[in-house]
Amino acid sequence: MKYPHVWTCADGFDDGPGTPSAREAGGLLGRAGELAELRTALSDQRQVTVTGPAGVGKSRLAAAVAAPFAGGPWQATVRVRWHDGVPVAPGALAARVARALTAAVGAPPGAKPADVTVAACAAAAHGLLLVLDDVDPVHAECAGLVQRLLMAVPALRVLVTARRALGLGAERVVRLGPLAVDASSGSSEPAPAVELFLARARGGPPVAEGDMPDVRRVCRILEGVPLAIELAAGRLGDRTVRELADRLETDQCWLAGPGPVLRRHRSLRASVGAVHALCEPAVRKVWHRASVFAGSFTEAAAVHLCAGGDIEPQHVPSCLALLSATGVLQVIGEPGAARRPRYRMVRAARDFGAERLRGAGESQHALARHAIHFRGVAAVAETLWHTGLQRQAVQIVLDEHDDLMALAEGALAVAARAHHLPRSEHPSRAERAAGAEHSPGAEHPDGAGDTAGVVDTADADTGAVHPADAENRTGPGRPAAGAEHGAGFDRSPGFEHPPGRELSPGWEPSPGFDRSPDSGHPADVDRTAEACHAGCAERVEAAVETVLHLWFWWAAHERGPEGGRLLLGLLPHLPTDSPLTARGRWLAAWLVAAHDPRTAHRLLDLAWPAAVMAGDDALVGRIAHVHGTLAWRRRDREAAFQHYRLAADTVPEEAYGGPPPAVSLAALSVVQAHGAPDDAARTADRALARPSGGDDLWAAALAQYARAFADHRAGRTGRAWHRTRRALARLDDEPGAAPQAHTALRQLLDHIESATDTSRGPSDRHRPFVPAPRTGAQSVRTVQDGAGRW
Repeated sequence: MKYPHVWTCADGFDDGPGTPSAREAGGLLGRAGELAELRTALSDQRQVTVTGPAGVGKSRLAAAVAAPFAGGPWQATVRVRWHDGVPVAPGALAARVARALTAAVGAPPGAKPADVTVAACAAAAHGLLLVLDDVDPVHAECAGLVQRLLMAVPALRVLVTARRALGLGAERVVRLGPLAVDASSGSSEPAPAVELFLARARGGPPVAEGDMPDVRRVCRILEGVPLAIELAAGRLGDRTVRELADRLETDQCWLAGPGPVLRRHRSLRASVGAVHALCEPAVRKVWHRASVFAGSFTEAAAVHLCAGGDIEPQHVPSCLALLSATGVLQVIGEPGAARRPRYRMVRAARDFGAERLRGAGESQHALARHAIHFRGVAAVAETLWHTGLQRQAVQIVLDEHDDLMALAEGALAVAARAHHLPRSEHPSRAERAAGAEHSPGAEHPDGAGDTAGVVDTADADTGAVHPADAENRTGPGRPAAGAEHGAGFDRSPGFEHPPGRELSPGWEPSPGFDRSPDSGHPADVDRTAEACHAGCAERVEAAVETVLHLWFWWAAHERGPEGGRLLLGLLPHLPTDSPLTARGRWLAAWLVAAHDPRTAHRLLDLAWPAAVMAGDDALVGRIAHVHGTLAWRRRDREAAFQHYRLAADTVPEEAYGGPPPAVSLAALSVVQAHGAPDDAARTADRALARPSGGDDLWAAALAQYARAFADHRAGRTGRAWHRTRRALARLDDEPGAAPQAHTALRQLLDHIESATDTSRGPSDRHRPFVPAPRTGAQSVRTVQDGAGRW
């Protein structure tokens, strides 16, 4: 053979020294394991395919393995790369391979290439590695060609790079994933993704040590995709690392650079678009519609959301499989495991799909389906919690958390856009939720200061609340700087539907969303505004109902501030005559009672008349329960006793939507234990005898805490110790089911074990616990217990 190592590109010309193929062999970062795996695979198998999503570095890895003097069992290498923009015709790949192999054996330029099999036999006389690079546009032909060549030429080895495997029987697949974004534990070296970013950023402004957290954030947002990281590093001349990270939080498809030779490597949009162009129309539609998922999702959820028009429900699973094979979707879970696998869309693909979904005018309808589905998911989770399957309920919330939060946050953003008012013209969120003007000098009997706390200021970009913003407030009701027009789940500027575009039957957006708010005619603007407000009300109602279904997540799992923030933001946009308004005010009051008692009182004052007029005993009792919590906070033991007793006597046993009466009895027992421990023990026994005290693990744990605390106050420390241990053992069998109660029981046990004199009552260090939503850092309230002191 004339040349011991020949690189031949798809057009028959050698790549120049400045092109990617000439420098791909060196500079591989974080790929030592994959490099060794590929070398071993090529030594053991005649046909190996490197697969992975777009931009992950498949070509560079193949070039590094097939480079000169790599030590492989081949003496020559021929590479055929399918360039962008080349028309695909039957037999095009075979013709290019034949031309490359003919050139490799020293045929004069312009010579007619031999048959591809004959050319392969001549070139592989002493061992040949044929590299077929980026063959996705000719995937089907490549599979047939490779099988034909391997059968005809025993000395031939073939290395293929593609987004999905060829599917041949003797094929060895090496799957290439993104670079790791987190450094290994105990290592002082940066993560491979961070190392790549720093290496590609050396030509621009220096990256200071203080920028490293933002560098890691950029790599995490870009999910470790090498192409995206290199494009992002090239933008440091335009903006700082922090500005770059903030911009990437909202969208990634704008990333572009002039460097790469291949057009699809010059921008992230082009890279993802190259995958999109090879998909069938049905697969593209499923891609677009599935882009509304904010987190991982199940096949059933995708069927509900993506089916419609010309997409039959039974076709959605096969479309998901194709999207998974091309790297658009990641599969979470093991095949054949007890739990069905879940799918997660790559962030860049999600941004691209969302753009196409908006361009097709289907965004609003997809979001409406998303809201319907996840409102139902929240209802299922609440039902599981109420029937005693609390671990399963929590698992559902954990699995669907991103989309449940996206539903609520998206409704907040849409409500802000629909009102078109800057935040400075609104009263505070807490005041609007309470439905009344707040006098800055007014003092509630509770004696609390600022009413807004951490639930009253919104980030101008995301609608998220930052506790640091609350520190800049000088008084209750002061509006935050900036606007409330946050970036929501649908990032389009309005509810657009391009005029004249026909949608598939059964997939039309809601009536009224057929023009953007920029339409010139005033009547069109009025109709669009009315439709926007109607759509806003629907989304807000769905979001509020979802938050209400998840009351146990906010209350029993110490997510009170998060749930309170969402409700205080949503309630002002909910019609006052909505049946959800009073329930939303009650739950918001309970969730903010620990840090904003004034707002809690105002919300309860508005919820009480509606509950009484509706004859809702459950809501009346739960309002009384929150009043008991507020009284306990004011150190008014008698008022707390009366309110908790009313709640325990009023709430029906089987009422959904909030804590069962056993929780109120447990709180009543704790209050009684300070003066009448024997009565407290009987009250705790009543709580344990309730059906919810046995089936509801959270309520049972609170009742066990109250019973143990009453025993401890009565001097029966040994009995209290055994009871606490048994309650903790039961919770250990159901990890994560009741973290709040687990913390309270653990602290009570530690106090009991630290006591030296079992005949005396609890010391001043004891912290009695009354169930109230708190953050993880504030697991229990510090309350002094002594002679007349709280």
